[in-house]
Amino acid sequence: MFSNWLVVQTKARNEDKACINLKRLGFEVFYPKIKKSNIFFNKIKFDLKPLFPGYIFVKLNVNGNWHKINNTYGVARVMKFGETTCFLPYKILQSLKRNCDQNDVFHQNFALKKGNKLKIRKLNLPPIDAIFEEVVDTKRSYVLMSLLNTKIKTLVNNDLIEAVV
Repeated sequence: MFSNWLVVQTKARNEDKACINLKRLGFEVFYPKIKKSNIFFNKIKFDLKPLFPGYIFVKLNVNGNWHKINNTYGVARVMKFGETTCFLPYKILQSLKRNCDQNDVFHQNFALKKGNKLKIRKLNLPPIDAIFEEVVDTKRSYVLMSLLNTKIKTLVNNDLIEAVV
C-alpha cells in the first residue's frame, strides 16, 4: 500500500529536534543521515549529517491531525507549492529506504564507475584527488592519482575513498 510522506522543512540545524518532537506526537518520521568524515586535530572523525539539510519526511496519517506538524518545535513548515502540499514520491522514498539502515543512515552503494572523481582521506594528510579505476574486492579498489604530471594506478582501501558529488 502506498502511503503519503509530507516534505517538512525544519528550522536551521534543527532536524534532530523536529524529528524527536514529531515522534513524541505519534508521527512516523523518516530522517535520512549520511556519515561524513572530518579531519580534526590530525584525527579522522566521522559525524552523522542530514542527507537533506533542513528537511525531514513525515508519514501522513489519514485519521491524524497533521496540521499540528507546523506548530512542532524545530519545524519551520510543511512544504507547499502554492496551495499544493509537497509529498515525497513513493519511488524515491523506497530507493532512499533501501539504501538506509535501521537507524536511517544512508549507505552509498559502492557503485563507483570507472572515471568517477573521488577524494582519498588519510590521517594527517589533506584529501587527495583521484579517479576511480576498478574494484578489486570488498575492501580495496584501484584508483588513478596524479603525481608529478603522471597518472599512477594504486591500490587503496575502500574506507578511505569518498565519492565527490
